[in-house]
Amino acid sequence: MTIEEHAKAISEAIDAAFGDGYELDNGSGSPIFEMDLNSVVAGTISDWVAIELPKSTYY
Repeated sequence: MTIEEHAKAISEAIDAAFGDGYELDNGSGSPIFEMDLNSVVAGTISDWVAIELPKSTYY
């Protein structure tokens, strides 16, 4: 799979969880408004794709 295909699959999984009433947070209870999937080569980010996130229902 390409990085774009992986980002789409992650987005779809997050959407499915959101549809069941689950939401992501940053570990401190604040919603996540954006997320990227990174390609890392030799410890350096070489490429990234934004992951589509549903709008949080809190905050």
